[in-house]
Amino acid sequence: MEGPRILVVDDEPDVLAVLVDLFEAAGYSPRYTADSREAARLLEMADFVVVVSNVLMPHLSGLQLLKLAKRRNPDTHVVLVTGDFSQEIALEALNSGAFGILRKPFNNEELLAAVKEAIGRRSPPTTTG
Repeated sequence: MEGPRILVVDDEPDVLAVLVDLFEAAGYSPRYTADSREAARLLEMADFVVVVSNVLMPHLSGLQLLKLAKRRNPDTHVVLVTGDFSQEIALEALNSGAFGILRKPFNNEELLAAVKEAIGRRSPPTTTG
């Protein structure tokens, strides 16, 4: 059985590798990309329970991906990570529906806890019958 769908987006290859390794070691099978445009395409094609994204990236920011994910499925939880943490970014993220925002370098356990909590808060799919 496949676990919850997680999308990981970071334009920094080293950070992306750390994130993917972290989630795979925790038992997840994340989809991942370093290209925010590819992330937007993936968000249009599939339903993800959690999106973990860098904030500042070329082409589309993590805040833009957050809004796209929420527009596609309001139940998708988005956790943002950023090395350029500011009160303005945090407020925009939270006002746009982010589940959380963590400062880089992030604590692996804190990030895993945020993702686990986000998965636990996801509304179960409704069935019709």
